Amino acid sequence: MAEKRVVSGIVSSASDGEPLVGASVHISGTGIGVVTDGQGEFKLEVPENTSEITFSYTGYETRKVSPGHGSVLKVSLEESGYATGEIVVYSTRSIEKLKNIPRKVEIVTGKDIEALDPVNATDLLKKTSGVDVIEYPGVLSGVSIRGFSPKFSGLDQNVTYLIDGRPAGATNLATIDMNNIERVEVIKGPSSALYGSQGMGGSINFITKKSMGRIAGNASIGYSSFSTLDGSVSVGGSLADRFDFDLGLRSFNQNDDYKVGSNTLISDPDPEVLEQEIGTMENSTYATLSGNLRFGYQIDDRIRVDTRGEIYQAHSVKSPGSIWGVYGHGEKDVDRQTLDVTMTGEWGVHNVRFKPYWSEEKSVYYKKDDDGFNYRSSTSETEWLGFQLQDEVAFSKQRFTGGIDYSTADVVSRSFLDAETEKAPYRPNQQLSSLGLFGEIGVSLFDEKVIANLGGRYDMTVYKLKETPFFSVIDTDSEEYDNFNPSVSVQYRFIPECKIHASIGRAFVAPNPYEKAGFYVDSNGMETRGNPDLKPETSVTWDAGLTYETQNGGFRADVTYFSTDWEDFIQTVSAVDDDDTVYKTFVNLNAAEMNGVEFEVSYDFGAWDDYRYSLRLFTNFTHLFSSKTMDDEIEEEMLYVRQNRGSVGIEYDDFKLFVARLTARYIGDRFEQNWFRYYDEVRPTLKDPIIEIPASLIFDASVAFRVNDTNKVTVIAKNFLDENYTEKDGYNMPGRSLGVRYTVNF
Repeated sequence: MAEKRVVSGIVSSASDGEPLVGASVHISGTGIGVVTDGQGEFKLEVPENTSEITFSYTGYETRKVSPGHGSVLKVSLEESGYATGEIVVYSTRSIEKLKNIPRKVEIVTGKDIEALDPVNATDLLKKTSGVDVIEYPGVLSGVSIRGFSPKFSGLDQNVTYLIDGRPAGATNLATIDMNNIERVEVIKGPSSALYGSQGMGGSINFITKKSMGRIAGNASIGYSSFSTLDGSVSVGGSLADRFDFDLGLRSFNQNDDYKVGSNTLISDPDPEVLEQEIGTMENSTYATLSGNLRFGYQIDDRIRVDTRGEIYQAHSVKSPGSIWGVYGHGEKDVDRQTLDVTMTGEWGVHNVRFKPYWSEEKSVYYKKDDDGFNYRSSTSETEWLGFQLQDEVAFSKQRFTGGIDYSTADVVSRSFLDAETEKAPYRPNQQLSSLGLFGEIGVSLFDEKVIANLGGRYDMTVYKLKETPFFSVIDTDSEEYDNFNPSVSVQYRFIPECKIHASIGRAFVAPNPYEKAGFYVDSNGMETRGNPDLKPETSVTWDAGLTYETQNGGFRADVTYFSTDWEDFIQTVSAVDDDDTVYKTFVNLNAAEMNGVEFEVSYDFGAWDDYRYSLRLFTNFTHLFSSKTMDDEIEEEMLYVRQNRGSVGIEYDDFKLFVARLTARYIGDRFEQNWFRYYDEVRPTLKDPIIEIPASLIFDASVAFRVNDTNKVTVIAKNFLDENYTEKDGYNMPGRSLGVRYTVNF
């Protein structure tokens, strides 16, 4: 029988040295352990040959320590990415604790990503963050926030997508893979004061892993319904004292067409609105490959350089052409790649960052000719090039962040009649360039009881059409526009657990270049003229809310009211000039008002027992009181936006052997354009131009078994009650999917 000895010590927070009460201390690979007492101290009897002890605490990174031959251990734990009150958030362009940000911020943690097993970024966000979604089968989707319509392509997005604080270089959110993403920060409300165009609804920042210390990682392999095989590897750590890296690889392959759901739990939809007889989404198979690599080098105590690249490929993606196949079956290749370099330096009160970046997103679409062979029917390629330069100056608890951003986006399109004949694309090639100057003052008063941020950004935008084959006439003269977007946010913490917060800001979305600049004639002889007087779409949003959270992290609640005035919608119109020539142009017509309330509540019953376990209930819900567009006193419902949406869930973790999660997602009614009214075989009587899509309720669950500290088996059930629903009219989403995943840590 092995001899035993007693190991004692104290567990504390690495940030401030405070003892951690209720931290778990156990012999690695076993269920033998204790928790720290009121002073953060512990005593644990271990076998003499014990090689490793695991220390963990809610909101902190787990740490494994070799006890050696000593009897006293002093262990400090680093705060993790999901410590509700202490998380460091980067989406504000300065390093701030979540509790000190006077804005509505939601964090999607690494634990959420692991439990939900998302196919891509959209799959994750729609299950966690109360966003609106538009999604087609086979790598095409987008999201939006607080009532703005979601988009899946184009430079005129309503949400800013970021990767580590810089533009993501993606209009199709499905191309952002979750492998090697540590967490996601969702900031609701206008972001143009920090990031420029596309920030009317808010910003979504994907934070990548940055590993240091001992090289470690994990590999997983999974199999699920529709003959889906999913494998990934993630590894990172320090290669030398100053040199570290992260590497992530993933292969996903859905080999069979998916089955759609067979139930409608909370609605009784018109069969012409929601197809219920066809059980399989034909031509819906696809496969993806993705990889990312980061190298970091600490030049000295003040200067650091990180380089990160990412590749995403989805080739031979099948396109079903709707559940009825009325648009015909197609195929496409989707590619995205990106590269950036981050240089940071600290000199006294200055924290300087310079980040140049490059991204490319490309889609190639195929059709079958009369002989049944695929030919390239069209291509679309968008390339981004830019940089960010900023300086954060800190004076005690006050700060100023300012800098300059430059970006240019080039869009090139091609179209083909057949395998050998090229024709004019739908729109000419175009370029959008922007130079932005921004600054923000952060003030903290009365021992952080009052925190306020005051900022603004001045953007100069240049629009230009480029020479395009098969366009008979193109005016390539550029047009310019400049505007200023201010923002103010403030919070007051009247007791340690409770604060009120409010913000107001202006945001804008720049027009596409072909809408503002130039003149062109398409292959049919129709003239399109840009409108040099065209204004960007603008919005002013204000919100106010109340947040309550206990010091031990057991309970958190927030309720926020928001209101948006959206002006200068851009619409396409026909016009006639003095020579009686009919042409298309673009004008600012519509306006919109959106207001609503959003709340989130969570409680962890593990707080009752010093977090020896975690049993967490959580919910979030968004209700829009109004989301209507207005033109000449005619009101219409905002399209692709749900008046109500929310989720509720329960999660249990014993921190040893078992973790389980059950969630339900409610998506309310929405209005869409009825593009299928032209097909009598699909909608013989439903001819309204706008139709209402019914509400749905989708359940997901996962159960993970920790065989030991190295091996884990997870069972995952997605949409396990087999709901039949859509995220875009005519494109029913997958029904019940069951799967198993094996993960090994190393």
